[in-house]
Amino acid sequence: MADMIETTENTEPAAEPQAEPKAEPAAEPQEKSAVDTFNDALMGEAKEEPAKVEIPEKYEFNLPEGLTLTPEIESRFTELARGMNLTQEQASGLIKLHSDIMMDAMNAAEKTKSEWVDTCNKEGLTSTENMRGVRLVFDAFDPSGEAKKAAIESGLIYSPAIMRMFVQMGSVLMEDSAPDSNHADAVAKSGADILFSNSKYN
Repeated sequence: MADMIETTENTEPAAEPQAEPKAEPAAEPQEKSAVDTFNDALMGEAKEEPAKVEIPEKYEFNLPEGLTLTPEIESRFTELARGMNLTQEQASGLIKLHSDIMMDAMNAAEKTKSEWVDTCNKEGLTSTENMRGVRLVFDAFDPSGEAKKAAIESGLIYSPAIMRMFVQMGSVLMEDSAPDSNHADAVAKSGADILFSNSKYN
């Protein structure tokens, strides 16, 4: 019986494994021609690496003679400049601009002062007699000298209008000063009596 049983084994030949497709070699990048590079630059397509900005830890302040910066201003400027990523060159440009503005203002003030003094001289306000009267006014009403100092530092004393007022006040004081009394007491008394004669404080 065993000889009569037909075998059912698969007699077809086994399929051969398929070979994996070979990867094509990557194409080598072609270098741009000089014309292509020129065109890219012309059309704005060329990209350049941004230059590295060097931010100093501390900025140098080179100011012209006559100008100074307080430590507080230096600190505030440094904080602002570093926040804006300014280089030393850029910061120096801002400092120079500010210095030029300040120097222009100072020069303009000095020019005005000189013009005022010239006017006072031409009007005779600075004559020896008038200046003596002006000093009497300060002696009488500014014994501490603070008002005189403020008038000089601010430049107001050089104004022809201010000088005319002081000259007139000085003339009144000199006219009413008693020659046979103590100078300081006479000046103080005449100044208070004449200029503030209607004041309730007299």
